[in-house]
Amino acid sequence: MKRVCFIEMEGVLKSHNNYSADEKKVSEFIKRLSAFCKTKKIELYLLSGYHEVVAKKEFKESEIGKYFDKKHFLFVTEKYISDKAEVDEKIHRDSLDKDPGFVDSYFKQVAINKVISKNSLERNEILLLCNDLWVDAYYTTRFSKVDFALFEGNIQERGVPTDRISGLAYFSLDFNSVKILLTSFPEVNFKNLDKFVFETMKKVIMGSVDLSGVVKKIVNKQSDNVGGLNETKID
Repeated sequence: MKRVCFIEMEGVLKSHNNYSADEKKVSEFIKRLSAFCKTKKIELYLLSGYHEVVAKKEFKESEIGKYFDKKHFLFVTEKYISDKAEVDEKIHRDSLDKDPGFVDSYFKQVAINKVISKNSLERNEILLLCNDLWVDAYYTTRFSKVDFALFEGNIQERGVPTDRISGLAYFSLDFNSVKILLTSFPEVNFKNLDKFVFETMKKVIMGSVDLSGVVKKIVNKQSDNVGGLNETKID
């Protein structure tokens, strides 16, 4: 049995980008999840990568607000931003200037680690309900290293809709799909996730390398070889 459950607000419980949350399903889902967690003494946290101004507004305007107290609603604060390295703080503030709805996905890992440290928890006692293959799944395997499940109703890859990867755990807005994860988390296999991460990194790295000079040399060499063959006489 898990002792703590984190669930993301944007992209799962709240509409975000191209995802439109089914408010009726969300309301019933979070109602049952909250009741179950209270009965089983599981701490339920709501996570948001929004800046506090936007996060509080979204929280206040949503029905889900009544299921979380202030202690269990974690979002990006001014202190979190100002504690960053100077260059990272500037990047964050520039991002907020361009888009007040900017989401800092890495904040969620920091928040989870802080709860773990404060409450002396084991990482296998925690479940994260999230939706992005990169900034949730990959980041979690690298940083907080807790068990996680992806929301099959909105699987994303850095904000872009994508397909599921086999070997990972998934959930839906059917409460029973999460109940199973909380009571007996299944065995997962990161082989395909690791492959996905490797292929993505390879594309990014290769995309930033100018190979035109190499290609030109290969083409020229092939042309020379063809020319040499054309000049060869066969008796």
